[in-house]
Amino acid sequence: MIMMVLFATITGCSNYKELNELSIVLGLGIDYLPDKDMYEVTYQVVNPIENAAKSTGSGTTPVIDFTTTGKTLSEAAFNHANVFSRRNIYSHVQVVVIGEELARKESLNFIFDIFERDANVKVNIPVLVARNSNVKTLLDTLVSIDKIPVRTLEGKLENASLILGEHGDTKIYDVIEDLTNLGSEPAISGITVVGNKKTGITKKNLESMEKTYVALNGIGVFRKGILVGWMDGQKTKSLQIIGNKIKKTFLRIPCDKKHYNTVVINRLRSRSRVDITNNHTEISVEVKAYGFISELLCNKDISKREVLEEYEDKAAQELELEIKEGIRAAQRMKSDVFGFGEILHYSHLRKWNDHSEQWNEVFSQANVTVHASIDIEGVGMRVKPYPY
Repeated sequence: MIMMVLFATITGCSNYKELNELSIVLGLGIDYLPDKDMYEVTYQVVNPIENAAKSTGSGTTPVIDFTTTGKTLSEAAFNHANVFSRRNIYSHVQVVVIGEELARKESLNFIFDIFERDANVKVNIPVLVARNSNVKTLLDTLVSIDKIPVRTLEGKLENASLILGEHGDTKIYDVIEDLTNLGSEPAISGITVVGNKKTGITKKNLESMEKTYVALNGIGVFRKGILVGWMDGQKTKSLQIIGNKIKKTFLRIPCDKKHYNTVVINRLRSRSRVDITNNHTEISVEVKAYGFISELLCNKDISKREVLEEYEDKAAQELELEIKEGIRAAQRMKSDVFGFGEILHYSHLRKWNDHSEQWNEVFSQANVTVHASIDIEGVGMRVKPYPY
């Protein structure tokens, strides 16, 4: 099987190999080369000399990236034998990166088919889409904080998910579930290279204060498995909010044209309803959130209950706006990345059956109402703002 070539793990005495006969693959990238009409697979492999605990190193890079090509992903995977001198093990893969060119050309159904065909393949690996950059350049970009580039990708995704709520930690099994479930589409975080791409792939990047680095950049929206556009900015929070996956986020509350307060949301629950009556689709989202004031730039006394209620109302309005803008962006791209169709499927099966074939079109024309309420439970160590 092809998966034994691409993702085989070394188990059992009959497959016993010494460590110096193995290559540990930590990152995988899949791209498309339009000029050659071929797939390109990039492998990020640990350089053992540079990562040994007591080794002074040889002055080379901490990882080594290899690429193979083929007319199919299977062919590209088999061709790795031409460039690797050791047996690859894939049990430590931490990130899979899909090229934007490939994501716009080929459905994820075909890309992830190879990941799901073997029971030994781990499907709890995070997935990213390389935005405005090819996969090899992105994986080749050296970073100074983490010696292994793919680890910084994984860390940034985890931080953004836990702290900002703008990027979900989408795993392979999440993508497969969205591809196979009725009434939902995949949404995958984008990653891009910031700075000089040529310098970023050399050791000069580690020696310079002005570094080239990789950064999360929007959410890729898919329709029928193909990338159709990007959702950017704070509206991306809507995906985590409606999916009840958000851990923490913040809201910027205006008090005049120049000043804002900041409210941190640390608890949030949402509930969505979908119904169709007389060919009119109604989507309603209710959100209850709790948080605290982390920054106060409005010169008002928050020890007064009416002032706190004013900020709660403004925070709720801001939250409603972010959710609505996220849903509208998805409607414009005709992609139900929120899974509203799945809700209709479970709550009104007959209505779903009548509209399932053209659901993305129905979703794009749905009337959306959002109601949010927020309780501010804390104001920090100081009650009165600094006077100005």
